[in-house]
Amino acid sequence: MDVSSGWLVLELTDSPLSLGLFWAVRSSPNLLFGMVGGATADKMDRRKLLIICYILYVFCGLIFGLLIISGLIQLYHALALIFIRGIIRTFENPSRQSFIVDIVGRENAMNGISLNAVGMRGIGIVGGALAGLIIELFGKEWPFFVLSGLFMVSILLVGLIKGVETRRVAQHLSIWRNLEEGIQIVRKNKIVLALMLMAATCEMFGFSFPVLVPVFARDILKVGAVGNGMINAFRSGGGLLASLALASLGDFKHKGKLLLGMFLMFGVGLILYANTPVYALALFFIGIVGVSAAGHDAMSQILLQLNVEEEQRGRAMGIWQLSIGFGVIGSMTLGTLAEAYGAIFAQSVFGGLMVLIVALMYVTVPKLREL
Repeated sequence: MDVSSGWLVLELTDSPLSLGLFWAVRSSPNLLFGMVGGATADKMDRRKLLIICYILYVFCGLIFGLLIISGLIQLYHALALIFIRGIIRTFENPSRQSFIVDIVGRENAMNGISLNAVGMRGIGIVGGALAGLIIELFGKEWPFFVLSGLFMVSILLVGLIKGVETRRVAQHLSIWRNLEEGIQIVRKNKIVLALMLMAATCEMFGFSFPVLVPVFARDILKVGAVGNGMINAFRSGGGLLASLALASLGDFKHKGKLLLGMFLMFGVGLILYANTPVYALALFFIGIVGVSAAGHDAMSQILLQLNVEEEQRGRAMGIWQLSIGFGVIGSMTLGTLAEAYGAIFAQSVFGGLMVLIVALMYVTVPKLREL
């Protein structure tokens, strides 16, 4: 949905700043509800919560598509719907990641979360390429209808999962009490705090790059909606490779060093992607970005869940969800810089900041290297 929504916003406004606003609105629910979603995942039946979230995703996609096909779609419609979808995501993601560990067990958390990422990136490859093609052939509304259909399938598949036992000591507590304990985890657990800060800065300066993908596709590389879809497909392809590699490693040592390495490669990849005028090279470099982004994403979630108590895993993912909410700052800043100085300059600055941040993290937080 993000590929289609971003292209729609660019078509409606012709403004990189509006794309920054769009991605900021997408991220903002994480700041508002991220830890609430994690607390809810430790309180409710995670399978049921997932099904509820997928049902709501279906309705969002249908409304999006119907507004476009009727010709009534405006920027504020897109922003409102993506904000609602962002709220749903703050509950869906902690539930899904925690439920995966419920299924495979704590000792297989690395494999479980990595294989989930494999599935997500695999869908991203097909979905990214198809979204651009569907827009070109049938119109901007059809990707949203297709996504709604896929979420209906997800509801059926999750409904078939039975007999998963979940240890939730916090189940008897209120969501508010769970939320308070989540805040205490951040205050008392220095490793969790360091991982949270790293995830937040990565989200601001790294994961904000999709803001400008439609601009690079349309105005710099001049490859249109299909090219926009292919850029996102190659990003997901890189993510798939990273996820497969992580899944094959099992419970290996030096996870913290790998996390720092992924962060560094993310920044370098963004600089290279931003400064190539050749479409084929841009696809290659965005693939590198995809490898590092997926690797960092998965390692952050794995390390957060492995460095808290068993009954705190949902809230740990709520902390991660809160961290990625700081993407609001990155999205708006990146869009503003691109509006004023151009997309190439803006993306290069953000890549350079990532290189600087990882160097500072390596020196000032030695515990990360020891995880």
